[in-house]
Amino acid sequence: MHSGALHGKHVLVTGGASGIGKACAARYRAEGATVFVADINPTSSDEIQLDVSDSAAWTALIASLPPLDVVHLNAGIVTPGRTQGDPSVIPLSDVTDEAYRAITGVNLDGVFFGVRAVLPGMVEQGGGHILVTASMAGLGGMPGDVAYTATKHAVVGLVRSLGASLQQFGVCISALCPGFVATPLVPVEAREFITKEMGLPVIEPSRVAEAAMQAIAARSHGSQWIIWGEQIKQYLAPDLGLV
Repeated sequence: MHSGALHGKHVLVTGGASGIGKACAARYRAEGATVFVADINPTSSDEIQLDVSDSAAWTALIASLPPLDVVHLNAGIVTPGRTQGDPSVIPLSDVTDEAYRAITGVNLDGVFFGVRAVLPGMVEQGGGHILVTASMAGLGGMPGDVAYTATKHAVVGLVRSLGASLQQFGVCISALCPGFVATPLVPVEAREFITKEMGLPVIEPSRVAEAAMQAIAARSHGSQWIIWGEQIKQYLAPDLGLV
């Protein structure tokens, strides 16, 4: 059952043509929002083609849209060159320059450029919510894909560092940190290995969409939300006493 919590709101979802983005876009629509879906590979005529690693493309996109209330920066990839379905470790020496630039371009630049592009409009209108799809790999170590883990740590750091500073403008930023999710990035054979051999849960994208709605409702500035099995909970980062 949906509450209509986003009735009348304008929402943008990147990487929204499949997986987590598609599930979240559907949930936002069910909650009453007008949803704009952007993806590098659009699957329908009403989706927008966007390379999130292109800052000029971001500028053009935001100029073409109405004021946005929620922006979900969801687009992400694993390190190119990994054998699909192979959950084994990729040696760092096997990560080419091209693969490294590709994953940082999407996972990190795509978030940085997205936040930078949407912030002025949100500040001008007096509020909004930026939601970033990070990962449990951004809170701990995932040895199977070091470059992926590095990018997700980076975007968690971005969310944490911006949280307090954006509060004065009425803009909330938070991160979703799911574990393994049944998306094209985790093919069926990999899911079977994860569940049967590793004994770890693989969740449906709809659970991430539920967590997204909880994060939007909570408006906890700079927060991270863990989605692991049936759990959806806010992650409490250690207080280092530096601020």
